[in-house]
Amino acid sequence: MSKMRDRVKAAARCDECGAIYSAWKLPDGSIRIIGRKDGCRCGATSFQILRD
Repeated sequence: MSKMRDRVKAAARCDECGAIYSAWKLPDGSIRIIGRKDGCRCGATSFQILRD
């Protein structure tokens, strides 16, 4: 299967400021924020999925 089909839409929280974003959880476990290619508005790039 393609990588795009294996992704799961989720909510993710920024590890630095706590902002919540819609995100894609990819098969390799990485998290991609939807609509913000540079990460959080605070500048952080580390996120946690709110619920798996």
